[in-house]
Amino acid sequence: NGRVSSTSRIDLTFPPASRRPHMGLLSSPVAKWRLAADGDRAEGGSREWAETSSSDDESPDFKKIEKTETQIAIEERMHFRTVYDQAAWRRHRSPFRLYQRLWQMNRSKVIQNIGPSLAWIAFLSSMVVIYMHLHDQHSLPGWCPSISPNAACASFISNTSVALSLLLVFRTNTSYSRWLEARKMWGSLLNRSRDIMRQGCTMFSETAHKEALARWVITFAWCMRVHLQPDEIDLERELMLILKPAELTMLMAANHRPVMAIQVLAQIVSLSRLDANLETQISANLTHHHDILGGCERLLRAPIPLSYTRHTARFLFVWLSLLPFALYSSVQEWTVPVTVGIAAVLCAIEEIGVTIEEPFTILPLESIVSRISADVTHTLSDHDATQAVIMEAMGLSSQVKLSTGNGDWNGRGMLNAQPGQISAHTGAETGQQATLVQ
Repeated sequence: NGRVSSTSRIDLTFPPASRRPHMGLLSSPVAKWRLAADGDRAEGGSREWAETSSSDDESPDFKKIEKTETQIAIEERMHFRTVYDQAAWRRHRSPFRLYQRLWQMNRSKVIQNIGPSLAWIAFLSSMVVIYMHLHDQHSLPGWCPSISPNAACASFISNTSVALSLLLVFRTNTSYSRWLEARKMWGSLLNRSRDIMRQGCTMFSETAHKEALARWVITFAWCMRVHLQPDEIDLERELMLILKPAELTMLMAANHRPVMAIQVLAQIVSLSRLDANLETQISANLTHHHDILGGCERLLRAPIPLSYTRHTARFLFVWLSLLPFALYSSVQEWTVPVTVGIAAVLCAIEEIGVTIEEPFTILPLESIVSRISADVTHTLSDHDATQAVIMEAMGLSSQVKLSTGNGDWNGRGMLNAQPGQISAHTGAETGQQATLVQ
């Protein structure tokens, strides 16, 4: 399902902090290796990556830490994080999927989570069956009444079934809409990050500005993940090979790190001295980052109205508790399996709604952040080579000069100019001139 296969090995061992020098985003082969590995992991690849450390930098021994309740809950939620590729989709469409899903039911996290509810329904149904069996055998005192047929319970079940169905469907649909909105926002974050890096590589004149933009685009993605999944990773450790020491110190001291990352991105754009129109284009993407941050915080902090959730849970509990009293007169000895089967279906629907209501602990944010890191890094590292190939294919010299009223071409993919008519001059060896109209 898009996870690293068991045959893959990704070594994320680091030397002690005291002996760990800062390595820039471009100059560090380890940083490049990590981002490339993360990119392949995001694509669901099973390529083997191994990094051997020298004897001088042996990894320290880590103490065994007992799993806390939070860690166990995180591991259970991580089961739902899937990233599909074509092979996974083929398995998903398998003609034997019904048999496979039935065979794998014992591993279903949904079934495991509703186990306590099913245990209660099974116990109550068993008590009803035992009581009626003893009553029919005249093994009970004469003052013990018969509970079957029970017209009151049967009438309640039949008259409220539609209402219960509507409640469950509405709750599940609302939860799914929250999950879908969160997934769309993170997909939009991936696209906007790519777009910001593309704009920076083609518009910025200084290499230092491009590298700073790449560092902080990746940093914002990591900050967003830690903001929504706070107990899973160490942000400082993840960014140690990406940010410079002063930048990392500033970020870790910030009160709201995603907002700080957006602010730094805005300052990088401002320091690049772009034309107003070009700066507005990049600023629009940064504004969209703010919208994504606000939308994610809204979903995280505002659940479905609690009165609705609580009423649905109470209604379902009472409905299922009365079900065996209504069914015994018609199914008798089969009351337990029939009641438990009905309870499993309805409780599973309610459990799915609760599971996806908070979407961020079940979304594969790690894969999305890894994809952002890989794409931004590759866009930056491939820009000069791509530009050289395209210019050669177009018959332009590497010393192309673009003259406009407000700027010129700097030979590194940066155009400081107003949109409009642009005259491109090739090198002196050709003496040719081409006119480009934007």
